[in-house]
Amino acid sequence: MTNLALVELEPVEAPEDAQHRFAAITYKGKTWDLSHLDSFAFRCEVTPGVLVDVVVFFSCHCFTHSLKKDRRPRHLIPDAEIFNDGREERVLDQERYELSLLLLSNMARELPKRRIIVADENRHNYVTWEVHNGDGSKSLYAVFFEAARDKKRKGRVLLYIQSAYRLEKGLKKRQKEAGKVSWRKLVKAAYEGKTIRP
Repeated sequence: MTNLALVELEPVEAPEDAQHRFAAITYKGKTWDLSHLDSFAFRCEVTPGVLVDVVVFFSCHCFTHSLKKDRRPRHLIPDAEIFNDGREERVLDQERYELSLLLLSNMARELPKRRIIVADENRHNYVTWEVHNGDGSKSLYAVFFEAARDKKRKGRVLLYIQSAYRLEKGLKKRQKEAGKVSWRKLVKAAYEGKTIRP
């Protein structure tokens, strides 16, 4: 029988039709290299003999925050601080960017080994987190993501990291009580188009 743990982290090249890269941007005179948020892929065995390629994408929410969250009215936010991806306008967020550099890329690559909980079972939405003490205080850096079968290509699951940021008030009661899910169960359910009921 195949050793599932060894197969789980086998990196593969992200297919050309599933590659995504953010261009570098300038924020207050400093260049933000966003290459750590390039899409990537790896192969895992969800059941003996069934290999699935998981392609990981990152949202701009990992380094921006909403206009609503910003304390300034829109007309007082300099255009140079606005990020527009063609679907929405958001505000560049230095803390989110720095935490994404420090934590997010490794956390995304370590998802098969991490504690994952079901954030919203109706939307195939999940969260994992890291305790971060960068400034001397204890805080949680949470990564929210969803996973779904690729409708265009067989044998592939698309994992979209929707957002990643510091939870100022820690986990909500619902998140603390949410069911835990294993990586293999998560990918298998996404691949089969099933809903996880923890």
